[in-house]
Amino acid sequence: MHMIDVAALQPLVNELVLAALTALASVVVARACALLKAKRDGELGQILDKTLGMGIAFAMSKLKAMEDANSTLAVRSEVVAEAANYAVLHVPQTVKALGLDGEHLARMIEARLGVADVGAQA
Repeated sequence: MHMIDVAALQPLVNELVLAALTALASVVVARACALLKAKRDGELGQILDKTLGMGIAFAMSKLKAMEDANSTLAVRSEVVAEAANYAVLHVPQTVKALGLDGEHLARMIEARLGVADVGAQA
């Protein structure tokens, strides 16, 4: 009976196993990061949504206190501006983390108010 000495292959087998384990670990870590980012973005979105709603309520109450509103368009513009400012002042990290600017916030608020086509009405 002939014996084959495979001891010389041991370093190669070790390298292959290590490479496979590294690749598997990379895939697992990448998927975990993706899930955590999605969860974080979802939570940030909920925070922003709640804040925008509070901003709109704040802006509406502020506008009700104003006696003279020039026109519906001016009132709506004021509501949008006040709500956006409220969000930026109260959750600036969330706004920044979601990559939003004033224009994005204004469109989101207009959509919630149902006034996205205000410019077309004027």
